[in-house]
Amino acid sequence: MSHVVTIKTQIRDLAAIAATCHRLALAAPVRGSARLFSGEAAGIVVQLPGWNYPAVFDTATGEVRYDNFEGRWKL
Repeated sequence: MSHVVTIKTQIRDLAAIAATCHRLALAAPVRGSARLFSGEAAGIVVQLPGWNYPAVFDTATGEVRYDNFEGRWKL
């Protein structure tokens, strides 16, 4: 029996991202670019508590980019 789960989703709604940040008491999302461990990403930037690198949402494509390296990049 496999324990692998694959979830494919797309995040395109800026209002939903902002509402989620508010609900989770995160800083408000900002449009811009951010450095990730390997490269840079542009879109809606959300800083997660204790993470070295933010999550970046490209609402045009629905893609979400983040790098937590299995939790090892936490502050």
